[in-house]
Amino acid sequence: MTTLKYPGLEHQPGGGEKQSRLARALRRLLVSQFGRPSGFLGNVAGFIMARRPSNLDRIRWTLSLLDVKPHDRVLEVGFGPGVAIELLSKIARQGFVAGIDHSQEMVRHAAKRNAEAIRAGRVVLYRASASAPPEFNGLFDKILTINAIHFWEDPVECLRKLRKLLRPGGLMAVTLQPRTRTATDATTAILGQEIAANLERAGFSHCDVKIRKTGSVAVACVLATN
Repeated sequence: MTTLKYPGLEHQPGGGEKQSRLARALRRLLVSQFGRPSGFLGNVAGFIMARRPSNLDRIRWTLSLLDVKPHDRVLEVGFGPGVAIELLSKIARQGFVAGIDHSQEMVRHAAKRNAEAIRAGRVVLYRASASAPPEFNGLFDKILTINAIHFWEDPVECLRKLRKLLRPGGLMAVTLQPRTRTATDATTAILGQEIAANLERAGFSHCDVKIRKTGSVAVACVLATN
């Protein structure tokens, strides 16, 4: 699968000459945090992710495609600051929502955002990775991951492990919007097909690539059935 860096912040054209070396260095450090947030800059990245309109748009679109029901059991992989978890908990109020993320800072952000649902036992968050997901008491109806698969070292193997957590006939959604300066809608289309191919290699079927034009570059969501 093609690996694209996800800067998390749109490129500001013409700023290179005006920025000081220190400003550029700080920007590079912040950009690196969107893959594995940690420390102070990781918290800044989480703050940005939780408030960017494009992030919320991707989340809402993905959830609409999954068609989450009130009694569904749903797992999000790479939940970041927990915005999708919060929305899911309001939809699946008679169900169960779980999330895994490899960043302790993001677990803390998401736990604070979803404190009430966690206390009620409707949401559970784990610090874990897609390559080593925890065991759960029961299978899930839906699993989703948004702008995270390109950080996985072995996407196919991770998808195989996640498929074991999904009930037969359950639905998986993998959403990705490339954010490099050179990315185009054609880049999104290519990535969508690569994600579909990886899902098929992992044992999923009926892979359906959805493309939506939003912002400067289109976003892809691949739906697949276990």
